[in-house]
Amino acid sequence: MAETVEQTRERIAGELGGFPADLTTVFVTAWGHVATTLGDEQLSVWAEGGLALAGQSVRSWKTASEYFRVSSDVVGGMPFSYFVKWTECGSRLCEQSPALATCYFRASPEAMENLRSRQIETWSKLGESLYKGTWKSSTLACSFFDASPSLLKSLSMAQLERFTAVIEVLSRRSSDLSLECL
Repeated sequence: MAETVEQTRERIAGELGGFPADLTTVFVTAWGHVATTLGDEQLSVWAEGGLALAGQSVRSWKTASEYFRVSSDVVGGMPFSYFVKWTECGSRLCEQSPALATCYFRASPEAMENLRSRQIETWSKLGESLYKGTWKSSTLACSFFDASPSLLKSLSMAQLERFTAVIEVLSRRSSDLSLECL
């Protein structure tokens, strides 16, 4: 017998109970918001996505918290299939660096105002391209996501791709100068 939507909420909240208490609180609050937008099956996919994020690494619970916190601002602005793609992009970033994925999720609501749904993956890969596994590259990639809402107001996606390529080349010479450019 399939789980009811309430059983799903209770099960996920219970599983999130193994993480800092803030995560469960954010989840329950977010559930109330996204439940008004999503159907039962979609709600389950959304909740499972956050649970999967939380379990990726020791610090990824913070990423899951940001995912839950911003989801209600993002989910209504795109078809659900693209919302799933947005979640998958964040999950891929989290595998490399939970901090990077947290910045991606945090910047998403405002960035989505100037992104088409089909550009989500390109945008996430641009930030990912700046990350080289070092703390300096993590700072640069996070700064890219933080600056993205402003950049997307004045640059097309093609221009943003060229700008990011310049930043990436510049970062090989000077992390500080590449950060200043952002």
